[in-house]
Amino acid sequence: MEEPDLSIPTSAPSRPDREPRFAPSSETRNRAIRTLLQLLVFVALAAVAMNLFALLAAVIPNILLVSALAVFLGSLSATALAMRIFHEAPLLAVGLHWNPIAGRNLGIGLLLGGSAGVVVTLLPAAWGALHWQAAGETFSWSAIAMFLVLILFSAIGEEVLFRGFPLQRLHETFGPVPAVLVTSLVFGWMHADNFSFTWLAFANTVLWGAVFACAWLKSGDLWLPIGLHTGWNWLLPLLGVELSGFTLELTGYRLVGEGTLWDGGAYGPEAGILTTMLVPVFLYVLWRAPIQRSDRRLPTLTPARGSGTFEDGQP
Repeated sequence: MEEPDLSIPTSAPSRPDREPRFAPSSETRNRAIRTLLQLLVFVALAAVAMNLFALLAAVIPNILLVSALAVFLGSLSATALAMRIFHEAPLLAVGLHWNPIAGRNLGIGLLLGGSAGVVVTLLPAAWGALHWQAAGETFSWSAIAMFLVLILFSAIGEEVLFRGFPLQRLHETFGPVPAVLVTSLVFGWMHADNFSFTWLAFANTVLWGAVFACAWLKSGDLWLPIGLHTGWNWLLPLLGVELSGFTLELTGYRLVGEGTLWDGGAYGPEAGILTTMLVPVFLYVLWRAPIQRSDRRLPTLTPARGSGTFEDGQP
């Protein structure tokens, strides 16, 4: 009888010794933990920085000025520190590099954001839900100029705060949907202390946070969402309606309504159903707009191959 051949075929697959069977899952978990810890540090840095700059209220009586400066300086300071600590990258790498594409995206954002503000205010006025009324303040070019500058600074600060480090780190680790959802919910919650805040105001603020986040996804820089945010915040007070619960009388006239779901009541159009209805249309227009992506690539959480630094180069 022939002896059976018990040799192992040389073509049989083999697994290298000590190869971790669950390495991908372990690395994914560690990556998620690192991202969450970095976000906690960023939140702490932002809270400390903004509270420190808010102390300017002791010497500056203008609440709007102090608020704009605290958000602008606090968010940029916290972001600069986080980028330097975790990524060895400058503040501009978060999406603030200025170039012709950035200027064009800012202009498109201002146009689209301002147009959206016109729609949600003048449409109710056209069918009589809002009517013009003389305000106590007189028209002043200097006051309008100051308002435009402060709103721009405030919008830059908020976009860096929400769509800068937090959105981009969450997007890289967890993907676009969780990143947009989390940052938009926090964006809405941060407005909860505003005057006359309602659940519809919260929902609309979350929706607009998602619009700004999608603008970053579309453009790859922060200038498009900054333009959208600024254009919207400019047009509402200039047309005489409340901005997120605040009444800013700039032109000597106001648009007042009956406090219905159409006009948003004392909170302004951001608490109106028309704003809710506008968001999906606006997202479609935004996605179809001729927007060029930024020519800068943001730093990643993955170390560059062969070095201990993080990638930050051209695509």
